Amino acid sequence: MVVLKDQSDAIRKRFGDESINRWRDFSLVIGYSISIDQELKIELNPDRPDLFSFATLDMASKVYYGSRAGRKIRFTRSKRSIYFKSSAKRLRPFFTVFEATGPTIGDNMTDLIDYQEKLHESIGKERKKVSIGIHDQSSLTFPITYEGRESKDISFTTYDGFHGTAAQILESHPRGLEYRHLISPGTLVPIISDARGNVLSMPPIVNGSITKVESDSSRFLIDITGTEMRPVRAAAWMLANYFSSLGYKISLPEIIHESKEKRLDMWKESSVMLTSGTISAVLGVSVQAETAIRNLRKMDLMTSQGEYPLEVSIPGYRDDIMGEVDVIEDLAKSMRYSNIPEKPLSLPLSGKASDVNDFSYMLRNIFIGSGFQEVMTYVVAAAGIYGEFGLHSNYEIMNPKSTDFSFIRSALYPGMLDFLKHNKNRSIPQRIFEIGHVVEEDKERVKACLMVIGPKANYASLKSMADAVMQRISGTRVEVESASIPAIIDGRGGNILVNGEVVGIIGEVHPKHLDSFELSFPVCFMELNLEILRMISGH
Repeated sequence: MVVLKDQSDAIRKRFGDESINRWRDFSLVIGYSISIDQELKIELNPDRPDLFSFATLDMASKVYYGSRAGRKIRFTRSKRSIYFKSSAKRLRPFFTVFEATGPTIGDNMTDLIDYQEKLHESIGKERKKVSIGIHDQSSLTFPITYEGRESKDISFTTYDGFHGTAAQILESHPRGLEYRHLISPGTLVPIISDARGNVLSMPPIVNGSITKVESDSSRFLIDITGTEMRPVRAAAWMLANYFSSLGYKISLPEIIHESKEKRLDMWKESSVMLTSGTISAVLGVSVQAETAIRNLRKMDLMTSQGEYPLEVSIPGYRDDIMGEVDVIEDLAKSMRYSNIPEKPLSLPLSGKASDVNDFSYMLRNIFIGSGFQEVMTYVVAAAGIYGEFGLHSNYEIMNPKSTDFSFIRSALYPGMLDFLKHNKNRSIPQRIFEIGHVVEEDKERVKACLMVIGPKANYASLKSMADAVMQRISGTRVEVESASIPAIIDGRGGNILVNGEVVGIIGEVHPKHLDSFELSFPVCFMELNLEILRMISGH
């Protein structure tokens, strides 16, 4: 989950109450959560990195509700030049730049830097695939050169005042220590410098001080370097969209390649052909061409003709759109899913619920009848949440949109603790449960987890609840076998046995884990393997 947050008063000052109300309504279209008290907080899914800033979110909402017309970023050609040397191509081979000229950045400076870092983390994969340099253009002299230089021969002062050679920066500066592994082994480092030899940046490590951005900066040069073309192109478009949303003019300097090889135009928009047949197949309803055009324009997707098939122009900053179905998803959001009539599925077969699903349904009713509320957490999450308990998985997402969604869970209770963390402002006690799939020992399994947080939550109280639940499931009481479980306080839990077989774990969460999840009250939980429990209980 990607989070935008700032003090509510500061947001009102920059955007006004009207925008905040519009964002709240727009959340029902795009699908994000928004909460407002002293702090305004927006939680976005990682599939729309073009909305990871207040400025671009505000612009998208204005286009949807018609206070701004659908727009196309206008690029002009700059007479300035950038030299791309072959020595840099061997280090970070994909490179582009643009200029942005407009009002002083002012109160938007923090939002800009925050957006830059969110792009580094998401599509940039912690700067491995993309790194972004934002510079105050008023302090540099064209032409600019991007090249590989010997790390011991080039020295400069970083944006935060550290002076030394590139080699010393890699060995001693915090950013050098954090990101030096991203530079290819050897003595060459990528350097961007101006005509006077001033170092603008050493991507993907750190910027120089000569072009440090301040709140009164109004002319910017943005460089984007990386190891893959698609994320470099996406990041460039998203930054251009950001500045365009604030009213800046975007211009493109000429990049002169030393190698003379032909390069693909990163600033060329793509298009998708949209047919009425595919819309009907995906949504289950027919949509008139005029309706589709009108609703796609609300999502800032332009079409040139009035009849099917429609050629839909895809802005470069919409990296999430890869084909016709993605355009149809935007169309459905714009039309509102609630306005699309439901229809029964028509299949040439009949089916029935699996035995495990039937058993899960019975358990769900038992848990609800026992005073627990059902929650659903993500099947994929941040690896750190599970590493906290020594849990590992052989299956991870190779190219996630966000590192928060990279680990396929092997247990339910870590995700539920994270749920409690994000709902700690709710009244206490909380009694929650989840029934869901995990991957454990290379097999997909169905588990159930009961969890209680509150001042009186303890092992004894949960054990009595577990006895009552198990009595209804199998006619037996819970037997607990002492075991060392990283999540649980020693002596306050263990393995759950039914008819002598282990079916799960139970206990009080260790205080160190409560601290990690910022929880102030005791938590106890029980997690059950439903497949084993079903077989033992005879269901």
